[in-house]
Amino acid sequence: MKLRPAHLRSAFSLIEVMVAVAILAVALVGLTQGLSTAIQSSRDSSLHSQAVWIAAGQIEELRADLILEPGETEGVSGNFTWTRSITRTDTDGLFEVRVAVSRSSESGTLYTLTTLLFDPPIPGSDPEQERQRRRERQRKGGAA
Repeated sequence: MKLRPAHLRSAFSLIEVMVAVAILAVALVGLTQGLSTAIQSSRDSSLHSQAVWIAAGQIEELRADLILEPGETEGVSGNFTWTRSITRTDTDGLFEVRVAVSRSSESGTLYTLTTLLFDPPIPGSDPEQERQRRRERQRKGGAA
């Protein structure tokens, strides 16, 4: 049996080093892609959460004010724009409220919240008295 010289037995060949570097490169590319995807998902989740909070805040503001007038309102909250629309339903005093939130820098709606709110009419009042009652409540800051 013939022994190889020491310098040939203890070293890696060029092919072994190249295979190891290729495996390492593939692993690093996969790791980098995974981290990039995780960061983007975290950012998208944060934006979505903020949009949900803005929409819920608009609904809660209407509940606190006790003023429900049909129509559409737009506004800005930080980097977001929102559109709030109030429409009457077939039931007296019941309104459908829809809040759509989008990023100011992007087109399209990021989140939409739709709910029903009840503002009971005064029994026996005519529509003009009802409008006057609403104006008076609004002037007083929402107090009934």
